[in-house]
Amino acid sequence: MTAPFWAAARERHLVRPVCDDCSRSFFTPQLICPHCLGEKWSYQTSTGRGIVYSSTVVHRSPSPALPAPYELAIVEMDEGWQLLTNIVTTGNEPTPIGARVEVTFVDIDENWTFPAFHTIDTEEPR
Repeated sequence: MTAPFWAAARERHLVRPVCDDCSRSFFTPQLICPHCLGEKWSYQTSTGRGIVYSSTVVHRSPSPALPAPYELAIVEMDEGWQLLTNIVTTGNEPTPIGARVEVTFVDIDENWTFPAFHTIDTEEPR
């Protein structure tokens, strides 16, 4: 069910499920739309822009494969869905709530590319 999401990320496109019945976006992919219980949805391209809903800097990694510190955030996307992700422009402090961010992609290895986000100037056109 998530293979199309990861394939799109590998091609540097951010996609999200959109319900065919109510046209609302949601994430994570589910069997039915969490808004209207519609059973048909498809992946559609996201603008890749949103705002930081919540964020924290993790200083103690749960695994040696994930070096700390790193910033973990919930991003509220412009299409009305949320994504748990990383902010890659982090310093020692979390990115402020409400900051505008845009997707970027981090190659983990030859098979995996993860969507992450970086802050953008609020004066940039949407």
